[in-house]
Amino acid sequence: MKIIESAIKLMKKGYVCDYCLGRAFGNILTGKSNKERGQVIRQVLAMAFDSGENLDVDLSNFHGINFRNRKVEVEKKSCYFCNDIFEKIEEIAEKIIEKLKEYEFNTFLIGTKLSSEILQKEEEMIEEIGAEFYESLKSTLNREIGKIIEKKTNKRADRDNPDITVLVDLEKNTISLQVKSLFVYGEYQKLSRNIPQATWYCPSCRGKGCEKCKGTGLLYSTSVQMIIEKPLLRATKGKKSKIHAEGREDIDVRCLAWRPFVIEIIKPKIRSINLKEVEKKINKSRKVKVRNLKIVKDGRQLIRKIKTERSEKTYRAIVTFERVIDKKKLEELKQLNGAIIFQKTPTRVLARRSDKERKRKVIRFSYKLINKKTLELIIRASAGLYVKELITGDNGRTKPNVSEILNNTPKKILLDVIKIHRGE
Repeated sequence: MKIIESAIKLMKKGYVCDYCLGRAFGNILTGKSNKERGQVIRQVLAMAFDSGENLDVDLSNFHGINFRNRKVEVEKKSCYFCNDIFEKIEEIAEKIIEKLKEYEFNTFLIGTKLSSEILQKEEEMIEEIGAEFYESLKSTLNREIGKIIEKKTNKRADRDNPDITVLVDLEKNTISLQVKSLFVYGEYQKLSRNIPQATWYCPSCRGKGCEKCKGTGLLYSTSVQMIIEKPLLRATKGKKSKIHAEGREDIDVRCLAWRPFVIEIIKPKIRSINLKEVEKKINKSRKVKVRNLKIVKDGRQLIRKIKTERSEKTYRAIVTFERVIDKKKLEELKQLNGAIIFQKTPTRVLARRSDKERKRKVIRFSYKLINKKTLELIIRASAGLYVKELITGDNGRTKPNVSEILNNTPKKILLDVIKIHRGE
């Protein structure tokens, strides 16, 4: 369909602003804004009209144009397709900039949600002229508002990886911000036997505070996550955090190896922080130590990588048995060196994991008698092997196992992760 014929079809419906007239043909020519396209098309039609052609258009489209050969007096109307939203984009941009003042950012993205009435008009435009050269109102608004913000803030619009996404809801007349999380990579040691890796909220009140948790909202008073997040939230003025790590140790297990993790700071207001100072503050703790803290750009991708790592681990277990250890049976423990272990889901985690049998391998196994009832075990195992159950047998759900070989029941197990074999 010819451009002029299409323009006449649109202008017949009512007044069409330069932006909407231009975006109807937004995918023709480069180096021109939609407003400039609309102005050119309007001038061509005005020239045709002034030359004597009779155009079937709403004459309000010629408001403000000085004709030589015709006398036309028309009142200005609102744009049929956008209801003059483009006259408000400076005001919208100022409101956005005011909201953004709270945040440190380098890149942003504008998104708009149109009212149902304007969406219906968008469908009308496509029905009249087709979508071959048309650009949507959303795209035009996003770009035009973005250009104003870029100019006034010296920040850059970025479609792919914005620090902040701004959503302008034209139906509710609201502006909201979606702030990209700040991702900090590091490695931690857990030096305490009585804290979980992630924050555990009270199951009764789900963090609100109740009698059971004495108003704290927590099942455990602290965690690896809480110790690491505290100085980070203070430095970034973030709302809260999530921790993503390569595996995790049980609450009563120490991790003396350096476990990789990413801590995600939700809604940070400050993005440029001194991680050396943060590291010093974290390392004042006697329960957790960190190293190699660094901000990562593609945090989601790194989290996926960390979560899918399947590293072998070496454990040290100090095991105290109920009875005196039979020294003659100790030699039989050598069968565990290189052994394939068959493990059904441990009883202690059956409530949250499916009951199935797993096949894992003990890479190396060694032992040392500490006293008549106590052994030190050094176990290098494939990823996913439940080491406690390798020792206890879990009522026959893990085979073979230390308890069965020694015919002796473990009374106490002190377990440590002493090495994570990454890339080995």
